[in-house]
Parts: sequence; C-alpha cells; structure tokens
Amino acid sequence: MSFIQRCHERADYVGAWVLNQGIGIWRFLQLLLWTSRAFIRFQWLARIAVTNVVIRQLYFTGVQSLIWIIVMALCIGALTVYNIAVFARSVQDLSLIGRLINTLLVQEIAPVVVVLFLLVRSGVAVVTEIGHMQARGEDIFLHSLGISLFEYIYLPRALAFAISGVILTFIFVVVSIWFGGLFLSWMYVLNFSEFLVEVQRGTEFTEVVSMFLKGLFYPLLSCMVLIDQGRCVGLDPNQIPVRVSSAVMGVMMMVIILDAIGLLL
Repeated sequence: MSFIQRCHERADYVGAWVLNQGIGIWRFLQLLLWTSRAFIRFQWLARIAVTNVVIRQLYFTGVQSLIWIIVMALCIGALTVYNIAVFARSVQDLSLIGRLINTLLVQEIAPVVVVLFLLVRSGVAVVTEIGHMQARGEDIFLHSLGISLFEYIYLPRALAFAISGVILTFIFVVVSIWFGGLFLSWMYVLNFSEFLVEVQRGTEFTEVVSMFLKGLFYPLLSCMVLIDQGRCVGLDPNQIPVRVSSAVMGVMMMVIILDAIGLLL
C-alpha cells in the first residue's frame, strides 16, 4: 500500500469519526431541547402517571443513595478537611482553611464525587432500561398510544438526577465540614468553633452558587448523555453493554471538560 493510499484511509477514518461525533452532538442537543420543552410546558405536573414516575425515580436515585453519600462524606470529605487544616497549621495561616475548603471541597470534590456516584449506581440502570425499551419496541408502542417519551420516560429521570444531585451535593458538603471539624477538635488540631469561623470567613457567595450549579447541571447533563446512549441501542439488545460503556466514558469526559472550562472561566 502506497503512502498516498494510507493517507487517504486515515483521512477517511478521521472524517468519519468527526462526522459521527457531529451527528452524536446534534442528536444529544435535540434530546436536550425536546426534554426541556416538555419540562417548561409543565403539563407533566397535572398528569399523575408522570408525577408517580418522578417520585419513584427520586426515591431510587436520591433517597436510596443518601446513606452512601453520607459514608463517602465522612471518609473523603472529612479526610480532605483534616488535611487542609493540618496544612494551614503547618504554614501558620489559618485563613487558608476556609479558602481551600471552599475551593477544593465545595466547588470541586463534592459535585464530582456525587455525579460519579450517581453515574455508577443509577447511570447504568438508565442506559439498560432505555436500551431494553428500544430493543423490545416499547418506545414505538408508547408513541402509537400518543404517550410522549420525552415527558413520560426521559423527563422523570432527568429531574431525578438533577434534584438528587443538588441535594446530595449540599449534604455531602455539610457532613464533610461538620464531621471534619469535630474530628479536628477530637484530634486537638483546631477548636471546632474556631474552625467554623475560618470556614465562614473563607466562604463567598459565588462559590456557594457554583456548588449548587454544578450539583444541578452535572447530574442533569450526565443523565441526558445516558438516555441518549440508551436510545442508540435500537433493536439489537447486544448493543446495551456497548452503549453502557460509551455512556460511562462520555459522562466522565464531559464532567472533566466542563470542570476544566469552569476553572478557566
């Protein structure tokens, strides 16, 4: 094979990859647009069947995850708080405690840990469920009955991820700070009240807003990626594990890219 032929093959491969990525992004944006329209119209609030699905999804995604989030906050969050406080004491600058906790724990660690946990625990279930619906033709059947998939299937899962994400992120931060402060006091590193004062001094309104926005939009966009991959299964159930893998990798890359953009901004 000549050099020119190899260049043509590589160009074809790159072109096909770019085209597939463009189609995937356009498909995702359409899914996001139509699901957003179903939410904005608020007709789902008057439909008991849809609200029941929302409640079940909230219970599965949020309530059943609460104990695990608290355990991770006690381990990851409290350990982070302890190391930050020890570092601040070593450099004799206690003002670093509040700034580092709000920069690292509140804005970065908490939203990312929560969205990755939801991805592992509930994300696989979303892709598998949507994929099986596609393979069995249930989506076509529901559409033939005049039932909107965006309102009855996709919206409840997106709402569950968004609401659970922002609440669990807040709980993760609160448990981490309070238990971390108590642990510091127990280890005689820093008085608990003094620790809370330093945290309050280093807390800014924009950082709190950033935490809530990340806690809301990271899980929401992650759920939309999971739904999009589940819709790509088609009639072949063998595509389900392939789409699960693609969805997990896609969500992780999206979170990394969004977090990097947030840091640059």
